[in-house]
Amino acid sequence: MILSGDLQAPQVNELWQSRAQWWQNDRLELSGVTTLDSAGLALLVKWAKNVLARGATPQLVGASSDFYTLATLYGVAGLFQSTPLTTEDA
Repeated sequence: MILSGDLQAPQVNELWQSRAQWWQNDRLELSGVTTLDSAGLALLVKWAKNVLARGATPQLVGASSDFYTLATLYGVAGLFQSTPLTTEDA
């Protein structure tokens, strides 16, 4: 699943409504995300906890350093496995 653009409260509401379509993915690509706020982080935390509950590892591809700064500040960075963006992903 590829997320792009803003990942803030208005977009989070839309993504939450459509979570049945993407919630089962263990891997999200975030390289196209331009802005992220605490609502976006909260959505990703809920997704990661859902993935972990299924016994899988939540993987984020191409997450920005800003994402990890915010996740670290909130104490949730350890929930996510970082995967670098490769040419296969592009």
